[in-house]
Amino acid sequence: FGSPIAFAEPPDLQGHFSPHYGPAHRRWRRRCRDFCEKELMPHVEAWDEAGDMPDQELRLKAYAAGIYGAMWPEEFGGTPPEGSEGDWHGSWAGIRVDPFFDLIMWDELSRCGAGGVLAGLFGGVG
Repeated sequence: FGSPIAFAEPPDLQGHFSPHYGPAHRRWRRRCRDFCEKELMPHVEAWDEAGDMPDQELRLKAYAAGIYGAMWPEEFGGTPPEGSEGDWHGSWAGIRVDPFFDLIMWDELSRCGAGGVLAGLFGGVG
């Protein structure tokens, strides 16, 4: 984290204070980035050329990594990020993950540069 290129990463990763992101958010960012770099980025070109991707296999890997069901309530199979419990306006619905975790997830997964892969993997989820 902390690219020296201006606006390449959020200010909190540049060492600036953020009232929105804490240690749990940084751990979550690392988990999402690692998944993207390991499971998506090395393969997107081949999937594009083939016109297909192992979507079911990827969903299982994303779920095992705690990413696929991260925004769902636990009683529905959700896998909320560690340290995400909090008292915010969505907690009444059983959702204990604040919206910044969702923003981080999409920010990091988008690094793969393949919107079609993300739509195929997460389309209809959420």
